[in-house]
Amino acid sequence: MSVSIGNFKNVVRIAAFAVFFGVLGGALLLSSTLVAQTAISCTPVTLLAGSGSGVTNSLAGKQEDGFVELFNGKDLDGWEQKNGTATYEVVDGTILGQTVKGSPNSFLCSEKEYGDFELVFEVKVDKGLNSGVQIRSVSKPDYKEGRVHGPQVEIEWDPGESGYIYSEGTKRGWVSPTRTQKNVFKNEGWNEYRVLADGPRIQTWINGTCVEDIEMPAIESAKGFLGLQVHGVKKNAGPFKVQWKNIRIREISGDERRQVKAFKGTPKVDGKVDDLWVGVPRVLTSRSIDEVDELSDDQKASTAWVRCLWDEGHLYCLAEVTDDAIGSEAGDEWDRDGVEFFIDRNFARTSTYDDDDAQYRTEPDGNESAGSENDLSTYQSAVTKTKNGYIVEVCIDLKGKVGKKIGFDVQVNNDPGDGRRMSAMKWNDASNDTYFDISNAGTLEMVEGN
Repeated sequence: MSVSIGNFKNVVRIAAFAVFFGVLGGALLLSSTLVAQTAISCTPVTLLAGSGSGVTNSLAGKQEDGFVELFNGKDLDGWEQKNGTATYEVVDGTILGQTVKGSPNSFLCSEKEYGDFELVFEVKVDKGLNSGVQIRSVSKPDYKEGRVHGPQVEIEWDPGESGYIYSEGTKRGWVSPTRTQKNVFKNEGWNEYRVLADGPRIQTWINGTCVEDIEMPAIESAKGFLGLQVHGVKKNAGPFKVQWKNIRIREISGDERRQVKAFKGTPKVDGKVDDLWVGVPRVLTSRSIDEVDELSDDQKASTAWVRCLWDEGHLYCLAEVTDDAIGSEAGDEWDRDGVEFFIDRNFARTSTYDDDDAQYRTEPDGNESAGSENDLSTYQSAVTKTKNGYIVEVCIDLKGKVGKKIGFDVQVNNDPGDGRRMSAMKWNDASNDTYFDISNAGTLEMVEGN
């Protein structure tokens, strides 16, 4: 639960905190309603805890870095073919797929389904063959007789659209609205792909270069199998080959602590996305406080893309909020639309608030509030309205230096027009407890920048 931020320490210290108890609505961002996809400029981002290349071996199983090998280099155990008649075989420790004349798109699919994950693999493909890797994909008997459909990460020779996201088998076409990144795919030889699927956010890299960073529309599947595609070809074309190796995956649990980097810089706090914010890593408030979901089918949770800057005396945060119906009618500030920032300055991760810990809140009308023992004189914020919601930019008193880490979290509260909060979306800690327990906040690290 999240209660009045003006009284949250007293709530912990007195047994009568129940008078503040408010039931909180939660709503998964990936709802059944269609959410328009949002393209995001590709920026350097912090890998999630445990990510990295690690040490591989030829046997399937858990690795020290949390990855599991999906292909053992010897056979296709754990995989099954769906659709088409293209051939898949193991050759020299790789999976080799080859086109067959007259075959539609074919897919070698993982038997296991995955939701949130980090996937890495290497691939090379013949000139003239369009290919891809399905993620979160499905095959249902009542949909086009089992046609594989879902998001696909593109594979093709440069100049092409490798690394971008296509909605395979749905007639929706490209999920990626713009596809301008070129010269990252090596036409001859192996290419290293990395795909990070964390909630609605999908990011892709090819050979270490970020290609796509996008918020998926809710109509796309949130969980499903992986699929190695051999595309159908025109009559008398080919045969063409595509090969994969070193296919590894690390599943991301819903309670995994997230990390973000803050770049050095001193912006003007005016509620605008000025040039200093361009290229700063962004994170999404995609975890629902899910004890109670009070949103109706036609209502959507409000979310925010958040990025941070720092200088020697301050932390700056910019939250771009998507909110279909901004409301300020609720009597209590925690029930109204707004963005809350949670700060653990000394990174102690205590289960109660120390003197250095803070909770601040800014509403769309500019109203500010803070925890009962937090000083608003050290907090500054500015708000501007947008066609899809509003922007909150804040300045928080904090001594910064390169390498410093703090506990950090962000929460977006949403009153969809009912006069009370019906959902709340967090960046890291999906519990209701951050207003009094800072121990599960995410990690923010201060770095120089690009």
